[in-house]
Amino acid sequence: MWDHTAVAADRKLVVSFVVGKRTQEQTHDLVHDAKRRLRLGHLPAIFTDAYTSYEAAILEAFGRRYPTPRHCATGRTARFQLRWPQGLAYGQVKKIYARGHVERVDVRVVRGKARLQHVLYLLGYKQINTSVVERHNGTSRLRNRRKVRKALTFSKAQRYHRWMSWLSVGLYNFCRAHRSLQVKEDMQIQHRSPAMVARLTDHIWSAREWLLCPVLGGQG
Repeated sequence: MWDHTAVAADRKLVVSFVVGKRTQEQTHDLVHDAKRRLRLGHLPAIFTDAYTSYEAAILEAFGRRYPTPRHCATGRTARFQLRWPQGLAYGQVKKIYARGHVERVDVRVVRGKARLQHVLYLLGYKQINTSVVERHNGTSRLRNRRKVRKALTFSKAQRYHRWMSWLSVGLYNFCRAHRSLQVKEDMQIQHRSPAMVARLTDHIWSAREWLLCPVLGGQG
C-alpha cells in the first residue's frame, strides 16, 4: 500500500492523496484528481520521481487535444492527438541505488526548461527535487504508527489503513503548524498550517474541530 501524494511545494499543502498499490491506474487517479483541485486553466510546474506512468498520466490530464489532419473529405471522423500544452513544466528525479544506498541522483527536464528554472528560483531550489513529498512521507510515518514496519502497530487490514492515512493527511493540512510557513507580524511569530497559507482557513484547527467539520469529517 503506497501513499500517492501531490503536494504544493510553496504551501506544503497535500492537494491530492490516493492510497493503494503503485499501479498505472493509481497514478492516473492521483494526477487527474490533483488537476481537478487546481484553479481552472492553471498549468503547474510538476516534479516527480522516474516512475514510468507519470508522464503519460500528466499528458492525458493536462494535454491539449488537436484534430488529426484529414487527407480526404470522406471517411471516418478525424481523431484527436494529445500534445503538451505550452506553459506546463515537468521534471523528473531518478535515484540510482547501489548496495542498498543511493549512489547518485539524476534529474531530467521533460518539458518547459525555461519555466522550470524560474520556478526553482522562486522556491529557492538549486535543482529539481521531490523533497517536499519525501518530507511529508517522513512526517506521516512519524505520526501514523500503522506505517511502521516490523511493529505490532503495522496495518493488517486495508480499510483501516486507508482511514488512518486520510485522517493523518487531514490533520497535516489543517491542524499542524509548519516551521517553514511561520511569519513574523508585529514582532510576534505567527504559526501557520498549510491550509492557512492556501487560504482555506484563518487559524490552526484542533483535532476535534476537524473531526466535527461536516465537510471534511465523517459527514463529508
